[in-house]
Amino acid sequence: MENVRYHMTETRTILPPYRDTRHMSQEVLFIAVAISAGMINALQISMLGAIKAERGTFESTWISNLASLAGMALVLGIVTLATGKSGLPFPFTSPLTYVVISLFMLIGLLLAAQGIAPYLMLTGLASIPFLLSAAYIGPRIGLGVYFAAVVTGQLTGSSLLDHVGAFGSTQRTLDWVRLLGILVLLLGVVLIRGRK
Repeated sequence: MENVRYHMTETRTILPPYRDTRHMSQEVLFIAVAISAGMINALQISMLGAIKAERGTFESTWISNLASLAGMALVLGIVTLATGKSGLPFPFTSPLTYVVISLFMLIGLLLAAQGIAPYLMLTGLASIPFLLSAAYIGPRIGLGVYFAAVVTGQLTGSSLLDHVGAFGSTQRTLDWVRLLGILVLLLGVVLIRGRK
């Protein structure tokens, strides 16, 4: 009788671990945003190449940084105006500070970028989604998953840009081997995410 009792207590149904579907869908959304940030980063690099062809390496970086600073100052100014706080010490507690910084950077950008196509001046704005997503999403999904998603986005975006020869880059057709590479990258994100 004791032997039977032993078997009855040891026999149980093993259920798969409970998953919070809301948390899982939020994580999938964060991964999609990280992939998108990587694709935007690929666009930025392609645009930098077009500016470099006209102005040079350091000059293209300077133009991009001026646009980044102008855009980020504008974003911080809007956030400070909307929330009433910036989280930074004085003088960065006032929206007016960000307006002044944004105007100075914008004037510098317009002066430095004379003669290039106006849409190329937007290249610096492409770094803002990457930095914001890194600060907000990276710690939430883990750095390994975040960077795997960003690299997947960068390589997917650059493959698409290469396919059309965007901004004067070397044209490389997106064939089935390159598509398979993109699928393997996506599989890599899933594998690095691991089991939860």
